[in-house]
Amino acid sequence: MAADPGPDEALRLSGITKRFGAFTANDRIDLGIAWGEVHALLGENGAGKTTLMRIVTGLYQPDEGTMSLDGTPVAFRRPEQALRAGIGMVHQHFTLVPTLTELENLAMAPAAVPWRNGRAAARRRAAEVEASTGLRIDPDRLVADASVGERQRLEIVKLLCRGARLLIFDEPSASLSPGEWDELAKLMRRLAGEGHAVVLISHKLSEVFSVADRWTVLRGGAVAGTGDIAGTTPEHLVELMVGESVAPRRERTPASPGAPTLVIRDLSVDRLAEVDLTVHAGEIVGVAGVAGSGQAELVEAVLGIRPAAAGSVELSGQRLERRTPQAFYAAGGALIPEDRHHVAVVGGMTLGENINLRALRQAPLARRGRINLGAARLRARRLMTEYEVRATGENQPMARLSGGNQQKAVLARELSTEPSLVIAVQPVRGLDVRATEFVYRRLTEHRNRGGAVLLISMDLDEVIALSDRIAVLAHGRVRGVLDAAEATRSRIGALMTSSEVRP
Repeated sequence: MAADPGPDEALRLSGITKRFGAFTANDRIDLGIAWGEVHALLGENGAGKTTLMRIVTGLYQPDEGTMSLDGTPVAFRRPEQALRAGIGMVHQHFTLVPTLTELENLAMAPAAVPWRNGRAAARRRAAEVEASTGLRIDPDRLVADASVGERQRLEIVKLLCRGARLLIFDEPSASLSPGEWDELAKLMRRLAGEGHAVVLISHKLSEVFSVADRWTVLRGGAVAGTGDIAGTTPEHLVELMVGESVAPRRERTPASPGAPTLVIRDLSVDRLAEVDLTVHAGEIVGVAGVAGSGQAELVEAVLGIRPAAAGSVELSGQRLERRTPQAFYAAGGALIPEDRHHVAVVGGMTLGENINLRALRQAPLARRGRINLGAARLRARRLMTEYEVRATGENQPMARLSGGNQQKAVLARELSTEPSLVIAVQPVRGLDVRATEFVYRRLTEHRNRGGAVLLISMDLDEVIALSDRIAVLAHGRVRGVLDAAEATRSRIGALMTSSEVRP
């Protein structure tokens, strides 16, 4: 165990307890955060990490326990009170207004001292943050038009513009490229070196060990352990998080590619230009590239959401003349979207309704134009068991499931239709180590059964570990396609920065 932060203590939580009905999310938690340190807060999905930090930032109020900042007792009833006290949080699920510009989002956030002439002040502070950190925003762009990574960057800039001294990052690298994470890690270390306190919530232990000074693990809503990073190992932290050791992922068998499943020829749309890409049955093709290289345009063009200026798309031997989502699914496509909460699930519907969405028009669920409720219940329960979805039952609201269980339900819905192609976009974003291994295993099993997988990910390690071939996308073009055996971080990085298209 590590010693308490001591006289440089920034935040002290004592006996913090939070209940939601009969469920205890936080159970008598004691935690100290020091000025000048990066403190990693670890645990599985549903362990209580985000709930605890929402108490710190005034989104929730504890049922029991006390909190002090710089030795002074505090109790925040609203997030703006915490921010004015110098505590800010970059949430995993963003707190932005999509219909406003990035500058307007900055101008409307509460400040320790209210700004006069909000837009001008916000523009000036954003320029100062860019000069000191390199984090740049597009002031006049609507948030709705920004990518997930760009929205997350805006959240960080918004927090820094408001002068937060204690900064909480909830899965901050989930949408960042490796290079962007490296810059963010440097920023965290620089902030800590300047006397700020940084709390990092992350499931990626490689990131934790690269940037954190101390750690605390939550399991089942309680503190399972705390200590110095220098005195522990990744294996020890995983055991504390899950209560047992997690076996490393087994080596995958070599791919046995079959006939082409997805064929993209000369596709041009917005920032994409003349993209050629083929995914065969029985293989996983990863697309590597920094955020904003055209990944979203590629997926949306294949789905038929975004019209293409030129080119063709074939799926399962069928040319999609009139590209629409309906045609994509009818031809054997399936999608695991990047934005789980807003695109992949319907939070206001039950788990059972979400898990059955793709099968409502098929027997045995569809009978004479009506839904067979008994068959729907049985199917939902079967898929919940098969995909290890932890819930009180099929009638539990989808919004109340943890992120890992929501993603398992999405996998169940999409893979249970036995699609010929699965497009998986950032499929483990924000998931803990156990849920991540589950998703990887299911995608690999789909490939082993002869299915095709197009994997879009900002995580190079993930792309290299899962893919049989890797297409490198940069500046709207495919710069090269590498076999798994020859794909290294350095070779992929070289293609990312290349201006030449290689066969």
